[in-house]
Amino acid sequence: MNTLYDLDINKEAIIHSFNKVQDSSSRLHEMGLISGVIVRLIKKNPFGGPIQIKLNNNYIAIRKNDAEMINIILK
Repeated sequence: MNTLYDLDINKEAIIHSFNKVQDSSSRLHEMGLISGVIVRLIKKNPFGGPIQIKLNNNYIAIRKNDAEMINIILK
């Protein structure tokens, strides 16, 4: 299954599930990253830096490690 970090720039996907339950997953849920939500990848920084996504008309940046634990379904 693809992860959020694998998504191409300006492509949309639906969040399916999370690989691991960590302290950061509750933080991501609080930001609105939950199953069934549509996200768009805006920017991917080089060398494993954070990515920027659009979620419900808000732009947020998340770490590469967090993006790799989010499973997506391509839209």
